[in-house]
Amino acid sequence: MNKSQQAGNPFRRISYISPISEIISVSFKKISDIRRKSSKKRKTREEIIAEAEKERITILSLEMTNRLDRIVNQFPWINDIHPFYFEICNLIGNVDKIRKILGRLGGISQKIKDIEREQLVKLYQTEHPLEMAKIRRETGGRFASLIKKATGDVKYLIRTVKKLKTFPDFNVLLPTIVIAGAPNVGKSSLVRDISSGIPEVGEYPFTTKQIVFGHREYEFMKIQIVDTPGILDRPIKERSMIERQSIATIRYISDIIVFMFDVSKDAEIPLNEQLNLIEEITNEFPDTPIIKVLNKIDLLSEKEKVNISRDLHIEFQISLKNKIGIKKLAEKLEEITKKIIKESEKFRQAFDITISEEYLPVDKDEEIDYEI
Repeated sequence: MNKSQQAGNPFRRISYISPISEIISVSFKKISDIRRKSSKKRKTREEIIAEAEKERITILSLEMTNRLDRIVNQFPWINDIHPFYFEICNLIGNVDKIRKILGRLGGISQKIKDIEREQLVKLYQTEHPLEMAKIRRETGGRFASLIKKATGDVKYLIRTVKKLKTFPDFNVLLPTIVIAGAPNVGKSSLVRDISSGIPEVGEYPFTTKQIVFGHREYEFMKIQIVDTPGILDRPIKERSMIERQSIATIRYISDIIVFMFDVSKDAEIPLNEQLNLIEEITNEFPDTPIIKVLNKIDLLSEKEKVNISRDLHIEFQISLKNKIGIKKLAEKLEEITKKIIKESEKFRQAFDITISEEYLPVDKDEEIDYEI
């Protein structure tokens, strides 16, 4: 796995994408400040004008191409990013469309350079100041007409990147615990209670609800804990196609799923629907360990707790309100995570530590046409 796949959300590294109107206005403003320069060498009036017009054309080309190239170069290579962020990008935008846009922007940049060379040759072939000015204006017009073709493409990138940058910084090399269950069962509260420090709260790109995303420090490692609002909390028949794709995306990072039950009088949905939900999640994540947790035990009698835990094969009983059983659950999650790290191929590279020999014991024995 390369470094670009380890550093969290790769789209947060995109600093700024200039709109086409800004690229044009800033570039033309640059050349408006250029004046004819005096020289110690004896030059004719025509030579001085020619040098000024050449400088205007060169700087205009440089400004426009640099800004276009900056958009292309700061965008993460789609083929190199982790599958999780690849799918996020595909959910919010369209990976193939982004590839084509970046290709078109690179093509426009190259075409501007080609036009620059062509127009400079024409500039040197005339000695008439009015003709020189005409060539420079013609060049600027061709540049502007060409770059305006990318207006819609750049707007699309700006909108897409703005959404992509809001997504949290998952480290795909860290073990991740996904909290699932019915709405209002206490998922976000559990994330907050077992996280070290203050969890991050951000927007999911595929739901109107907020995601709660935290970490837990354990010995030499850090565990990611994430609530998935609007995704793993209702039957598949009620989910849109985007939400179904989102579940597939979550599969890339989920190492443990904690499924929370609420059978109290405050439960959002009845028990039979919660059972259907966990069955669907089990089918969606067949290789992921699922820990069953019963929350809100402060609202249940001892008999209810015993019977429900037996019938549902509950592994932990907790009360987030009264802070009961949370420490025990957190310790169990740490234990399971440690086992997964040791046995899973996914984490072998992340925790493969080598020691320098000097510290070891001594052993005695597609092409696009941009023509205007």
